[in-house]
Amino acid sequence: MSRRLAAWAGVALLLALVAVLAGWRISGGSWVRVETPSMGTRAPVGTLLWIKPVAFDSLREGDLITFTPPGAHGVTYSHEVRSINPDGTLSTQGRITAPDPWRIRASDVVGRAEMRWPGVGWLVQALPVLVLGAALVAVVAGRIRNRDARFPVAIIGASLVIACALVAYRPLTRAERISFVPDGSGARATYVSTGLLPVRLAAVGVPGVVLRDGQVGSVLTEHATGVQAGRQFTVSVRPSIPFGWWVVLVLACFVPGFAASARRKANRPS
Repeated sequence: MSRRLAAWAGVALLLALVAVLAGWRISGGSWVRVETPSMGTRAPVGTLLWIKPVAFDSLREGDLITFTPPGAHGVTYSHEVRSINPDGTLSTQGRITAPDPWRIRASDVVGRAEMRWPGVGWLVQALPVLVLGAALVAVVAGRIRNRDARFPVAIIGASLVIACALVAYRPLTRAERISFVPDGSGARATYVSTGLLPVRLAAVGVPGVVLRDGQVGSVLTEHATGVQAGRQFTVSVRPSIPFGWWVVLVLACFVPGFAASARRKANRPS
């Protein structure tokens, strides 16, 4: 009985999600996955933007809009409205970039971001791998005659599919270098975090800098990426996972064992 209720609840949730997505699309809405770090912490890489067409004269400074730059074809940007010009056009800019060189007219605007879902864009990108992997695991597990062996095979298969997606798209710990400039006897390297988990910029002789998704930071050191005065400079970008995350990850490793144990107890005759 409980399994049937869970199945119906899952179906109801899926239908509700489909209805919401269909309603958004019918009303003219669309989705944009953020692929560059120009918007910093407001819309980090991997954010899914819900874009809705709006009246051009309703846009205000600070609005996050998606647009096609004048003269560009098939290329869209998602930046903030920096100012409204006297001729009615808009000037735009990313949070961590210089002002854009163009002026935006009504015909260039795709819409305004009404919602921002951080991290969901990574899931959308990996969806083909996850769906195909899940189908393959279901087929393999379904061909196993021993029912007791199906569940462990499904767990192992699902883990492999998730691991493949993580390796292929690297959504957890990433950083992109923005600039590297000489500074005195050393060099200043500036990075922006583009992954879901924090990273630490580290260099010899200087304190490390921890960056979270969309944050920008720099280190000044005599060992940064590049060559100056015949010396090799290096900066390392490493994961900086908080203790609480390690606890969650360790506990997650035991979930398959707990699930298998609960399954055996449920199937044990009374």
